[in-house]
Amino acid sequence: MIDAEAKATRTLTLELPESEWKALRAAEPDALGWLRAQIQQRLSGPSAPWSSRSNPTSSSTTDTWWGNEDEY
Repeated sequence: MIDAEAKATRTLTLELPESEWKALRAAEPDALGWLRAQIQQRLSGPSAPWSSRSNPTSSSTTDTWWGNEDEY
């Protein structure tokens, strides 16, 4: 049975090379908690324009950026 009053949620999948995951875990042992905190901090901060990439000098490709549209 589905709770009609439950909040809608999203699941994020982030593909990282093993070396990047290990480097992130070395810098942030609770990497998922850190990522959640970054998202919450961004949402509670000033209303700056959203950036499609954290590194604006990188080129956008369909391999790395799919756009702002929902998947459904």
